[in-house]
Amino acid sequence: KTNFRVGVANNFKSVHRPDVVYVIKRGASCDRLRMAVLAKLLWILNSVSGDIHPQGKGLAPADERGGRGPLRALTMATKTIRLTKPAEAQRGVVLCPGKIYPLGGGMTSNPPPDADGEGAYPHSYERLGAQHGWHINPVLFDPSIGHTTPRKVTLQVVCGKGMVPPSIPRKTVFIKSGETKTATARCPRGLSLMGGGFQRTNFRGHGGDYVTESRAIGNAWRATGHAFGVYGGELTAIAYCDKSKRPLLTEVSASTPLPAGTFATATTPGCPPGQRLTSGGFSANGSQDTFFAGGSFTDEGTWSASAFGFFGPAPSLTAYGYCLRV
Repeated sequence: KTNFRVGVANNFKSVHRPDVVYVIKRGASCDRLRMAVLAKLLWILNSVSGDIHPQGKGLAPADERGGRGPLRALTMATKTIRLTKPAEAQRGVVLCPGKIYPLGGGMTSNPPPDADGEGAYPHSYERLGAQHGWHINPVLFDPSIGHTTPRKVTLQVVCGKGMVPPSIPRKTVFIKSGETKTATARCPRGLSLMGGGFQRTNFRGHGGDYVTESRAIGNAWRATGHAFGVYGGELTAIAYCDKSKRPLLTEVSASTPLPAGTFATATTPGCPPGQRLTSGGFSANGSQDTFFAGGSFTDEGTWSASAFGFFGPAPSLTAYGYCLRV
């Protein structure tokens, strides 16, 4: 798709052809991929950290933090994509303008899920550090595979200066059909949680896994999922961690009932004075029966989380908004 040539190299010393994207075999695993491209310098991508940098050099401190000083220059960017076919999934990316960095992201869908559960649902919610944006893979789920209503999905990213995570721990689990599992990514000592997300869910009409919780738990980010149908899938929890001796996030939350066969939205209150909403999460509170339909930032400075009770009800749907001091 990009017209780049690709190759496999045993190590970085074996990368010798310019403008070829190499996958590096040494040190690779199911949860870690390293790639390199020779373009004047040898540039390295480590999938664990998500950073792109010249070999032997990390990012400059100013790049790591998006500029020294307090959190500032907050803004939000949006992008709309269109889903038209059943089981269609797209890689959705919305980028921050200029030299500012992503803090959190969200999505809305128009129209929302129908009475039978047909709708757009996210397969991932994650930060793109090197690209300065937010990534969400929405899928158009149609249980009847009949007349499918196209959906417009609007992606959101909140951006700013002063805070870029130097550590992005991940935890991945594989969920078999009929199983429920949880993945928890914890911030290292000396770092505090500034946000989080999930990735790799894969469900379609014939099966797969889907997320039922993605939220902060202390100094970690926890994602829970369930799988159904003919196959399972992976679920990855992602924590975004910045240098701080004390907790960075202030949580606001709200819950709403979620009966079977209905679409519901919970919306948090606003942040305390002197703080701004920069990310969010949700929980179906132990239910395995709901599809997460997206979380989003509202014009009122609150966070909304939506879900559909496809297989059954949830005790409640809870939206969690996370605020940072500005």
